[in-house]
Amino acid sequence: MAYHNELLEQAFELVRKSPANPRQADLRRAVSAAYYAVFHLLISETIAHWSLDGSRNALGRMFEHSVMKRVSAKITDSKLFPFTGGDPAAVENLKTVAQAFGQLQDKRKSADYDNSKIWDYTEALGEVTVASDAFATWQSIKHERIAQDYLVSLLIKTRD
Repeated sequence: MAYHNELLEQAFELVRKSPANPRQADLRRAVSAAYYAVFHLLISETIAHWSLDGSRNALGRMFEHSVMKRVSAKITDSKLFPFTGGDPAAVENLKTVAQAFGQLQDKRKSADYDNSKIWDYTEALGEVTVASDAFATWQSIKHERIAQDYLVSLLIKTRD
């Protein structure tokens, strides 16, 4: 099983561990694992196309959270959407994946660093479900040109 799938599975296990009396540590780690599941899904999908097997891990280490979030924010903004000519349904699905990435990154930061925030079961499960939905949506568009262009753009820093 791929690492990103294991992270998503772990997120569900943690959030469902004790729904009647959940521990903050389990809920927080579930939200964090959900974000990292999507993060690693996108990296895995990108590096799978790299022809040199031995270099894939090094390439995977080149991705930056902030760059990926900035690119994903552009995808969700119809005025900044960088790709043209895509099937409208594929465009909407790509926006769903990009929005999930940005949302989960924000929630992961809150779960990992904001100790004043108290997570409840429903909220944490909701975030894990966002990740799961992003996985399913990605499967429906991963062969589309705009989805592949999105993956490449996640690796490229724009020049100001």
